[in-house]
Amino acid sequence: MIIKNSQQDIVIDTTKKRIGVKISGGADSAIVMYMVSKYVAEELPGATIIPITVNHKGKAYQEIFAKKVVNFCKEEFGDIFGQHQISINSTPEEYVAEQERLVKSLYKDREIYCHFVGITKNPPKEIYSRWGNAGPADDRDVGMMRDTVRDDNKIFLPLINIDKKGVCELYEQFGLLDTLFPLTRSCEVFTEDFSSHCETECWFCQERYWGFGRYI
Repeated sequence: MIIKNSQQDIVIDTTKKRIGVKISGGADSAIVMYMVSKYVAEELPGATIIPITVNHKGKAYQEIFAKKVVNFCKEEFGDIFGQHQISINSTPEEYVAEQERLVKSLYKDREIYCHFVGITKNPPKEIYSRWGNAGPADDRDVGMMRDTVRDDNKIFLPLINIDKKGVCELYEQFGLLDTLFPLTRSCEVFTEDFSSHCETECWFCQERYWGFGRYI
């Protein structure tokens, strides 16, 4: 499946029948889940999608919003999903390591044979430098195009060369701005109240507004 985008066309293409998708409940991983679900439903009958989520202790919105996204895709494409694999990290430093541990265990147990990740490109540095230093690593700024398929066709990063404005373009293309997008959350402020975004306190809310012109 080829999806046109002004920044880089997206190719969703795997023949593996157990497909992991890392889903945080944010807008990026949600659109990846939607595109993979569409691909499986239309082009890969018999395949199963395994949602993979790590809850971040102290701001554990991830499972709540990831499940909203999965349920949306179930309603759209049918129940093509296996068991939602969920874990939790105890400290901020462990979040990425816990994701890696969970994914590795799923490969070991043959629950998945490949997986998709929703990492995007940063906005231009002159834009995000105004937002403080609590954002993704600067190595997402590199000018060259990065490989979207890695590790012998096991790891897929379809958005790695696309920033939030390009992600918004995908939501517009699929008609999801008023349906799927409001089910997602990008805010990374430590809180147990997930009824709204902080809007200007965290880097990720400012990136969301820069890309979409709205928070919900």
